[in-house]
Amino acid sequence: MLEHYKGDEIFVKKILDYKFQAQNHQRMILTPFFNPHEQDIVKQVIGHELDIHSFGGFINAENQRMIICPDFYDIVNDDFQIIVVEIKYNQQFGKLLHKDVLGALMNLGIKRECIGDIYDDSSHLYFSCTTQTYPFIKEQFHQIKRSKIHLSETTKSIEIQHQYISKSLILSSLRLDKVVSALFNVSRQKASEAIRAGNVKVNHKDVEEVSFLCHNNDMISFKRHGRVKIVDENRQTRQGNIVVTGYFYK
Repeated sequence: MLEHYKGDEIFVKKILDYKFQAQNHQRMILTPFFNPHEQDIVKQVIGHELDIHSFGGFINAENQRMIICPDFYDIVNDDFQIIVVEIKYNQQFGKLLHKDVLGALMNLGIKRECIGDIYDDSSHLYFSCTTQTYPFIKEQFHQIKRSKIHLSETTKSIEIQHQYISKSLILSSLRLDKVVSALFNVSRQKASEAIRAGNVKVNHKDVEEVSFLCHNNDMISFKRHGRVKIVDENRQTRQGNIVVTGYFYK
């Protein structure tokens, strides 16, 4: 099985262990937050042998905790042990962004798998985290950049609705280094260095091959630069270059 999951072997072994525990000990296994790529692997590895439930604290959450269990368990949202937190702050020092919140949380030494989505609906700023992590965050998390913050739990039903800025781009090919260079307006050399350093993901998976070929609807993430979904417009310029639309996440 592992040969089908190049680069994800360690993760697959973990999921196989979860599968063994759930099947042989009739246990309910609660995972950390998994991104969509990891969620897909869980579904492929577990198949139809066990029940799989997912929840991220928000409606349409991208990062979700998963429960793997025999079918006799009756799962409710409280079983996922997730807290949704609202961040209140004074915007006199500027608006806080997704990367600001995530960076500040990571600087506290918190693992990424303990934090779910971070969402800004233009009037409120939220993030989800595991119940076990929240007391530490509540105690230690008081400032982001120059802004003092106040945290409070919320039980509101919050639906994530992403906003984009679209931009038409012309690419000579869909090689990852060329795509990153064009999308994020950096030199091809810098794009190649970032890819080899593990700072670029395609569809939430680390890709370190500069010659990797992207496809229609791929999500390209560049650390500290943002992420973009590329849509092939199925047309070319007279010179044979490819016309795509980049949907840049706000």
